[in-house]
Amino acid sequence: MRRPRMMAAVALLAASTALLTGCTSTKGGGGTTTSSGTSNAAFGAAINNVVNPSTKQGGTLKLLAQGDCESWDPARTYLGWCWNMQRLVSRGLVGFSKVNGSKPEIVGDLATSLGKHNADFTEWTYTLRPGIKFSTGKAITPQDVKYGIERIFATDVINGGPASYYLTQIAHPKNYLGPYKSGDLNTITTTSDSITFKLSSPFADFDYLMALPAASPVPYKTEGGTGYVGATYGKKPVASGPFVISSYTQNKSVTFVRNKYWTQSSDPIRKPLAKEIDLTIDSSPADIDQKLKSGTYDAKMDIDIGSALQTSVLTNANLKKNADDAPTPFNRFFTIYPSVIPNQHCRAAIEYATNKAAILQAFGGPLHGTIAGSVTPITIPGHDASAALYPSGPKGTGDVAKAKQELQACGKPNGFSVKFAYSTPSETGPKVFQAEQTALARVGITITSTTSASSNYYTTFVGSPRNVKNQGIGISIYGWGADFPTGYGFWQAIANGNAILETGNANQPSLNDPKVNAILKNSLAGKATDADFRTLDDQVMKNAVYLPIFFGKTLWYRNPRLTNITCDNALGFGAYDVVNVGVSG
Repeated sequence: MRRPRMMAAVALLAASTALLTGCTSTKGGGGTTTSSGTSNAAFGAAINNVVNPSTKQGGTLKLLAQGDCESWDPARTYLGWCWNMQRLVSRGLVGFSKVNGSKPEIVGDLATSLGKHNADFTEWTYTLRPGIKFSTGKAITPQDVKYGIERIFATDVINGGPASYYLTQIAHPKNYLGPYKSGDLNTITTTSDSITFKLSSPFADFDYLMALPAASPVPYKTEGGTGYVGATYGKKPVASGPFVISSYTQNKSVTFVRNKYWTQSSDPIRKPLAKEIDLTIDSSPADIDQKLKSGTYDAKMDIDIGSALQTSVLTNANLKKNADDAPTPFNRFFTIYPSVIPNQHCRAAIEYATNKAAILQAFGGPLHGTIAGSVTPITIPGHDASAALYPSGPKGTGDVAKAKQELQACGKPNGFSVKFAYSTPSETGPKVFQAEQTALARVGITITSTTSASSNYYTTFVGSPRNVKNQGIGISIYGWGADFPTGYGFWQAIANGNAILETGNANQPSLNDPKVNAILKNSLAGKATDADFRTLDDQVMKNAVYLPIFFGKTLWYRNPRLTNITCDNALGFGAYDVVNVGVSG
């Protein structure tokens, strides 16, 4: 899954809760329109609307981040905020026309429309728009799009991005190793203005793969020029979007200037206003807070603002009106392992007894999330904020009486003992463990901590079903956010029986429920509805293998001088949709 950069932060994203990989309603504007915008700055105004609508061109947008992107090669980045930044420089066949609210929308981007598919979703064809060019002035051709996809298969050279989707969905010979070693891939064919993909199996969500940065075109064979081919392309990528990287110093700064060969008439999605965008990397949260508060910089892009500015924002009305505590398409939950706790009633006892309010506080409090009763987050079909198969009480502190009833039903009226896992080093992990230990002790369930270094926590520790059973791990900290906003995109890796792996297992409880599997299979053929995914969530919860804690939120701050600003919940985990932002002074 895609990794929000926020997982590096102390509160929501401490190492103990590092993820394997923000906005709420559909009311109000999209990423490219200002018709529903508002000129009134207010707390949360940019979550669902475009704040300070404007068509004024020019000026320099000054951005901050605590760390650099892992790569500026669109095929090698997997951080949510970096996908958001890629909207500046990269275009795909498909793109997000609406990025805020709870239902992002996609349309043809480089392509004239969404893909045309055959009856069983195994063949997809796209026709390119006329007049589209790279920042070099060269016309973008279907061959360049094909080459960009082929590079993903060169996993010894191009790695770090969401390669697994393309490698599993696009048909290819077993010995195909990408364009550097194997040349052209014959299952992707082109004409002068179209490209056709043959898939290995039905995949109704294929348009969403074409909307990810990894599917951006790359100049055929020449890439970024001499010295910038393959692994080094990210140091000098060629742009297809409205901006181009004019200078880059790794871990220090990136400067984006307008791509003179990009035209508004060829792009139905982006309406850029700024003349230049400067991104400065500053590893000091306190320093970033001060720069934002003073107004010398405009916004932070990678994670929520630091504790100092958070305090100021929440206590100063003039600052608060320029902030947004944006819901994100991410859920924090625990895994409860059937291999160690085989009785569903025993697992349900844990669901009822958990004090979600105390755990949310350990993660930083209500500023960082709202208590969840189900797994599906916003933007994903089937999301229902009110759903709760195991209600935890009006204050989210748990239902002790119901937990004790479940213990009676599972034959453990006095409780039982089990291990609770989290990764290290961590400040949050021990606090979460202590909160859960206190909550479960109320019904006689005893937990002891077991830890693993974050480097192998999700691979060979809780990511290994064998190790989970051998170690007697009954509960672990987990979290998940989808790479693209569909039911399959969220659930496949964590709930389908066919996704169980010996190591690196994202389906941590090794759930293999026929009803869940069937809905996911039907979705590949375009036969699953929003209601089906609501049913899927309910079915997963009936198994009591995931214990939802909270739906994530992130606090962002915007300089009052910014115009056309809204949240990017499709790609950026609620960070501002930077490609369309302007400046008023």
